[in-house]
Amino acid sequence: MSLKDALVKKLYKHPRVILGIILGITLFFALQLPRMRFDNNNFRFIPESDPARIADAEMAKIFGDSVPLLIGIQRKYSTVVDREFLQKMQELDKQLLALPLVKNIVSLTTTTHIEAVGDSIVSEKLVPEHLTGSSEELNAITQKLRSLDIYNRSLVSDDLKATQTIIFLNVKQEESGLPETVAVCREVMRLAAEWDCPDSVTYVTGAPVFSEIVNEATGHDLMLLVPIVVVVVAGVLFFSFRRFTGVFLPLLTVIISCVWALGAMALLQIPLTILSTVLPVILIAVGSAYGIHVINHYFDEVTQSKEISAETHSAQIIEAMSRVIPPVFLAALTTFAGFVSFCFTSVVPIFEFGIFSSFGVLSAFVVAVTLIPAILMLRGPHNPTIKGKFGAQPSHTGIIDRIIADTLMIVHAHKRSVLLVSLACIIFAGLGISKLVIDNVLMEYFEPDVQVVRSDTFIRENFGGSKLLNLIITGEKQGDVIRPDVLQAIDSLAEYAEENIPEVGKITSLADVIKRFNQVYNADAPAAGLAVADTASQPPSGGQSGDGSISVGSGTDSEEDTFGDFGDFGDFGSFDDAEQPAADNTGHAAAETQKERVYTFSEIIEKLADAQTARRGRYVSATELVDALKKDINYKGASYYEIPTNPQKYGKETQEELAALIQNYLILMGGSIQDFIDDTNAPTTLKVNIQLRTVGQQDSEKALQAIMAFVKDNFPKDITVEPNGSMFIEQSLNTLVVQSQLISVAVSFGIVFLILAFYYRSIVAGIIGLIPLMISVALNFGFMGMVGIKLNIGTAMVASFAIGIGIDYTIHYLAAYHHECIKRRNDRNFLIYTFYGSGKAILFNAVSVGAGFAVLMLSKFNMLSELGLLIALVMGTSSFASLTVLPTILSIVKPRFITKPLPGDNAESVSEDNLE
Repeated sequence: MSLKDALVKKLYKHPRVILGIILGITLFFALQLPRMRFDNNNFRFIPESDPARIADAEMAKIFGDSVPLLIGIQRKYSTVVDREFLQKMQELDKQLLALPLVKNIVSLTTTTHIEAVGDSIVSEKLVPEHLTGSSEELNAITQKLRSLDIYNRSLVSDDLKATQTIIFLNVKQEESGLPETVAVCREVMRLAAEWDCPDSVTYVTGAPVFSEIVNEATGHDLMLLVPIVVVVVAGVLFFSFRRFTGVFLPLLTVIISCVWALGAMALLQIPLTILSTVLPVILIAVGSAYGIHVINHYFDEVTQSKEISAETHSAQIIEAMSRVIPPVFLAALTTFAGFVSFCFTSVVPIFEFGIFSSFGVLSAFVVAVTLIPAILMLRGPHNPTIKGKFGAQPSHTGIIDRIIADTLMIVHAHKRSVLLVSLACIIFAGLGISKLVIDNVLMEYFEPDVQVVRSDTFIRENFGGSKLLNLIITGEKQGDVIRPDVLQAIDSLAEYAEENIPEVGKITSLADVIKRFNQVYNADAPAAGLAVADTASQPPSGGQSGDGSISVGSGTDSEEDTFGDFGDFGDFGSFDDAEQPAADNTGHAAAETQKERVYTFSEIIEKLADAQTARRGRYVSATELVDALKKDINYKGASYYEIPTNPQKYGKETQEELAALIQNYLILMGGSIQDFIDDTNAPTTLKVNIQLRTVGQQDSEKALQAIMAFVKDNFPKDITVEPNGSMFIEQSLNTLVVQSQLISVAVSFGIVFLILAFYYRSIVAGIIGLIPLMISVALNFGFMGMVGIKLNIGTAMVASFAIGIGIDYTIHYLAAYHHECIKRRNDRNFLIYTFYGSGKAILFNAVSVGAGFAVLMLSKFNMLSELGLLIALVMGTSSFASLTVLPTILSIVKPRFITKPLPGDNAESVSEDNLE
């Protein structure tokens, strides 16, 4: 008795102990399952050490951090300026503000509007708290919304038929997937769904909403796909064995391995992600093969005897396990190699998947070679009669075997054609790979009719967009960032981008705040500007009254004087509630006379021509003509809706004095502009918020390049501009997906090469064994490029699956080829026996595993559906390449390792001339 046989016999000496240990471990892991939770927060996909995460954390330290939820409301027949609609919005806002974790809300009914009233600056609610709904009141609201570009596409849509409410949660981005955040998100979604207002449709989106929708879909997939794949595998097992034992025991082993893998995740508090959905499906589809091998060898042993005793039955089981453990271990090892390659990545969910899928594969192997024999020993002899495909006697060759073997022999006879077809496949793959798109588009996870996708589309089409790009602006010294030339460059960027970069939906910055404050403060100033003589009595601070103060009033409805607090989309200032004395606007009296003037027809034509010149010959709308006339007479400060850059217009002599004026504006506005500036007293850093209407990373990159090109050409050279924001998290994810793909494929190929080279004691064996896999992997990527399937976090795993699972077909064929070559020695017809012994087994196994993975095509996630399709295809290409390309290469190259017996073969070497 060899050492191996002795160890196997000792292993199965106490089957009850084996059964007890397996059941105990399974019970332990099963008790952990209730602790499982889902977390599909996009930030989890990126390691904390990634530059994008570090930059985001640094920005959060300066400007604060919060997570926005967006509720969009659309009206089909009416505008949002409607009494019943606004009153119901006020009720909804109160309910939202009462929720835990809600930091603040920006909506049509919470926004504060600032304007000049007489000699005072008054801030009051855009929508009065006690709304009467009179036509005068509604018209005033409409005029206010139309008067400021700040509101457009951030608070209301262009046609006033849609509005959005932004709920800021007092959590960090990486905390979006926590149970507390998810609970608030669900409550917001419930309130929005239950909100009842005629002619109104609600949409909810935002990172936590998307995460919650993905969580729900992940749970749905687990409940749907696992039973289906169990049924599919059970059908394959029944077709194979036609007996309860042959179906139940292999299924039991993979179900136990799933419990172990998922239980380990729950024990270590690793949350389930979208990728974890495929873990049970993969373990059932792949792991069932180990149980099939064990049961098959068991039936082969016991069918040799009619009546056997319990002792003989146990001996036969031990004999069967002694023969089956090495090949099953090799199969598990190669699959393990494919899965463990996922651990060589920085993408956190892929790394976690690699850890627990590898653990699941080893668990399936251990349970298959321990639990199944233990149960069979405890059950005793059963003397089965097998009719399935695995029950055929060794000398019997079925019709299917003959058809497959004869077909493969015909293919093998045309070696040149096989090589030409292989070359054509490689060329096809190359063309497809050149068209492959690398992009992890979150909204493409689902079909377009899914609620979260429709919500995101609604926000992109009616507002600034749901993707955020930030520009972090710093100077060489304090105060540089609020210089007039810097703020003017920011304002010019906003104008240029919104007109010339279609991907940009909205830009908000400190420049908007300064322009509005400047407009309101100078509402009664002459349109031509302030004379130096008129401001001789002004204080150095830039204030306009004799005592150096700027008059600020408060409307009666104002509870919190914030001017358009748009959080990440713009926080536009606050003012003291206390009624201030009116400003002494000496020198502004001339403006009153100017506002009474009557325009001649010629003057209007002149203004139209001037507006057209400013538009560089492009079409000028009636609104733009009216705006030009407003500026001409400084209607409500329209001439001063600008960044102060002309010292003479403001009664100053230098740019430094204008910077001092802007500094005073900042001090008066206080901490409510902290979303844009790090310090109002000694500013060193500004943040510009750019909303993008893009979906994928490629369009975002295009917009970024155009923006940075403008910055390079138009910003002062002593100012540094660094891009940041959520789009860089997605960009980093795309980069990591590519890196992980390259690393995992290289590691998989490397491990497989070492296994084959070590097993056959030949480097050539390792190289030849990789050729079918390389063709299969190349065809996979080529197919993806040709049909438009993107390389994302899901489809990036296909190559490693192809290598880890597809290598089984290469190993199986090489083993059969080597065995028949050694066994039949100088028989030139050994190849037909190789196909008889391996052809059907390889093809049936590929169909079985491919069918198991094809179940993923029923997933609610597009990328998992694509993953299931691709793996099913790659099982076909890798198995077919093993049965066609591999024999052709072996017969042409005639490697020595094929003709040399391995230790234990007890045979002499064969002449290489027989390898035809």
